[in-house]
Amino acid sequence: MKKNRIFYFFSIIPIVFFFGILFLYVSKNIDPDNFFSLFYGFIFSSINFFTGVLAIQFGFEKTDKMFLIIVFGGLVARFVLMFVLIVIALKFLFVRPNSFIFTTFIFYFYYLIVEIYILTQKKNIIIKTNND
Repeated sequence: MKKNRIFYFFSIIPIVFFFGILFLYVSKNIDPDNFFSLFYGFIFSSINFFTGVLAIQFGFEKTDKMFLIIVFGGLVARFVLMFVLIVIALKFLFVRPNSFIFTTFIFYFYYLIVEIYILTQKKNIIIKTNND
């Protein structure tokens, strides 16, 4: 039951943010430049998070050495991907830099906390199954 509550807590913040900015955009309370700046920052951080979770899921089935290579190699690849996406957004998508960078980094750190939580939960499951 506790795991479900924590999962819902981690899920609710991005969902509320997404539908909140969507509602503000549709009701014309936020201008399109600001909306797309917030939206792109959220999407780029979400892409980074989901690729990280995929790397964690894939790496847990491997040996410890391969796990570290997959997770840290994926981390480097994700940094490069984020850098490229941020440069593309700032140069070609005409986003507002302050809103875009703020949203990108807020969700980047939020998702990083969620990834750490996922790793600790997976580690605890492995420790429990090895002790049984």
